[in-house]
Amino acid sequence: MSADPVIRYFGWSALSLTDGDETLYFDPFFRPYCGAHWFDLEDFADATLVCVTHGHEEHFLDVPVVARATGATVVGDPTVTRFLARRRGIPAEQLITARPFEPVALRGLTITTFNWKHRDINLWKALSKAVFQGNATQLSWAWSSATRAPFYAPYTGFHVRLPSGRTVLNYNEGFNTKMTDAEIADLGRRLPTDVLLAGMQLDFVDDVARGAAALDPEVVLLYPPHDKFHAMMGATSRPWSEFAAAVRAACPRAEVVIAEPGTTVALDGTPVTRGRTNSTH
Repeated sequence: MSADPVIRYFGWSALSLTDGDETLYFDPFFRPYCGAHWFDLEDFADATLVCVTHGHEEHFLDVPVVARATGATVVGDPTVTRFLARRRGIPAEQLITARPFEPVALRGLTITTFNWKHRDINLWKALSKAVFQGNATQLSWAWSSATRAPFYAPYTGFHVRLPSGRTVLNYNEGFNTKMTDAEIADLGRRLPTDVLLAGMQLDFVDDVARGAAALDPEVVLLYPPHDKFHAMMGATSRPWSEFAAAVRAACPRAEVVIAEPGTTVALDGTPVTRGRTNSTH
């Protein structure tokens, strides 16, 4: 395998990590959603591994679709793997149950999970609000989340060690006010990180910056996991440039990349490639 992995962003929380013949996807998601449609199933055809961070529908609904189409091994918390087996019929041999800080060796990679804390969200309150306000899109999200995905699965981050020894950590949406400095510092001690993948959203600028500082990576890729979803809900986020500036100030040695759908980062020093796939929906 190559010592220089390639990371690509597919919108939402969907990212790929390719090293040689292996391509690992985090939360693959491609269906039209909240007015956005950047990619299609064929764009995920090279999947050999899939890691699921949690059970909210925009992270989960296309996981069984990709698993069936590609035969990829799916790694997740016990709640996720049980749901995939019992409710989606994914064969047991395709499912790997991971528990926090218990490394799993798969296809030349070492995958270690950890827990993070999601910002406050109440599904039943969201469902009631959607009914009261007559918001059909929000109602569809709340009902789908309650019935088609393991909504209350634990929030799981992934640390991946490549054969070269390089490490990639996907913190997903976990940098918010819920995680303490001590918790993040402990994570940095346990899981040394070369490349950090981090969601940026809402007003959590300072939280993303303090998280990045604690992990002290060489590369930080920031992605907006809920931009279109928040627009549907009437919520706004601070400008992406503010997140990037805060992380650069906290991690002056790191290369900081703001990802848009189609952004590719080759970790061999070549320039970042931007732009969407040929699926220009």
